[in-house]
Amino acid sequence: MKKFNYISGLLLSFAALPFHMTQAQTCIDNAPEIHAEGSLIDRNDGTVLDINTGLLWSKCNVGEVYEKTDNSCSGQPSNFSTWQDALLAVNDPTVSTVGELEGFRIPNIKELQSIVDYRCISPAINNAVFISTMNAAYWSNTPDIHNVNSISGYDGLLIDFKDGQEIDTGASGLLLLRLVKNIVE
Repeated sequence: MKKFNYISGLLLSFAALPFHMTQAQTCIDNAPEIHAEGSLIDRNDGTVLDINTGLLWSKCNVGEVYEKTDNSCSGQPSNFSTWQDALLAVNDPTVSTVGELEGFRIPNIKELQSIVDYRCISPAINNAVFISTMNAAYWSNTPDIHNVNSISGYDGLLIDFKDGQEIDTGASGLLLLRLVKNIVE
């Protein structure tokens, strides 16, 4: 009998699970924690602070509205079919303002990857904090210089939060944005 290493077992566990937009999140409880308890702080103002990176994230997707009364997100996220559309969107101060804070931007690929929780799928994120994350691809501001995604208009790198892959696996057909801001400039 072959002995599988931890990562191989984890990947095989995920491969056996069905993927689609409406499926509830599935997590492996005995996998190493990606974000220590308390490292993602919901500030109850439409933002989430990652104390490990010093980044302040929008709690909601671009296009959704933060509801202060119950700390939730409402409405529909905006779909950005090309990287250029996503980059242009944040030039609008109504898009790049979260709550009362201005200056939010599209994260680079490493920043976006920092909120992926590889213990979970559908979505691959802490969905107790990032409550409206969809099983969809999210744009980064990092150019796709190696043509990872060969689809026309995919000139930037993205992460599909269905499973945390740095490629659009086409599960939802949506291309979304979650914005970020450096706490210390």
